[in-house]
Amino acid sequence: MKQWIVFILKIAVGITIVAWILMQVDQNKFLEYFLTLQGTDVIQVILLSLISLWIQYKRWKYLLSQYSNSFEQRDLIPSFFAGFTFRLMIPGGHAELSKVFLLPGRKRGKIIAFGMERIFQTFLKIVLAVAFLPIFFPGYLPICITLLIIVMIGYLFFPKIPLLREYAEKETAYHTTFFMTALYSLGVYIVMVLQYYILIVEQYQIDLLATSITVIYLWSAGVIPISISGLGVREGLAVYFFNFYGVPAAYALATSLFLFVLNAILPALIGIPYIYRKREHFREFRSSLQTSREILRSLRSTKSSNRKSPDLTSEK
Repeated sequence: MKQWIVFILKIAVGITIVAWILMQVDQNKFLEYFLTLQGTDVIQVILLSLISLWIQYKRWKYLLSQYSNSFEQRDLIPSFFAGFTFRLMIPGGHAELSKVFLLPGRKRGKIIAFGMERIFQTFLKIVLAVAFLPIFFPGYLPICITLLIIVMIGYLFFPKIPLLREYAEKETAYHTTFFMTALYSLGVYIVMVLQYYILIVEQYQIDLLATSITVIYLWSAGVIPISISGLGVREGLAVYFFNFYGVPAAYALATSLFLFVLNAILPALIGIPYIYRKREHFREFRSSLQTSREILRSLRSTKSSNRKSPDLTSEK
């Protein structure tokens, strides 16, 4: 019950932000948006969502192949869609890690694959967002250059972290993996740009470049962990940045919410049955975790007793 209450409160934060934004815009234009959607535009956007899902699936499969020695093809789709469901549970999407436990077998490489997916994608989002920020705020150019230098230094030294080598199941070319993951992530970003462009250009004159720059910040909304999957934060950014190109706040808000439902909520609903069917894997995870804790406790107690016991052999 406590977990459900906390989960509902997290959703309430995002809904409250959206409701507050909705109160600031023209509600009539907001409702008019959904009534004037063109059927051909909706079909195109849905097809693009399917393409985005395919790209994200290929990225997850690629990273698993690079970092894990044991996974079955039939378990990939349940794990993939379950990730969308888990992503909605904790601000920042950290619960998405649970999708690893829908994949039977050894978990170390799979956890690293998930970590690389999040780290590489977040890195790309930060670099693009910081690189284009001076377009809107020219005075921040020196700060943006400094941040980019820091991020690039972090990228160069990241492969030297001992933890990665310690838990890796096999040798992986870090830079090649990063490049391929970045290409997949760019594909997801390009699809999102096209979706916003198709829905907005029907009513307001906005070029593809302006849409691309704006969508960078909407794509990065989930990095700010104050609501579920960036809900509310993304809508606020949409209203703010699209305003630079003459798109009304009500239209930007409605477009962002529509695509959030299409790209995040619907895949999450698909993931629920998979989680229910494979719930035994989570029981195994809890039991194995408890067993590991007991082993660690016994090892610690054995070490401490060895320190306390006198060395009789040396005395003799």
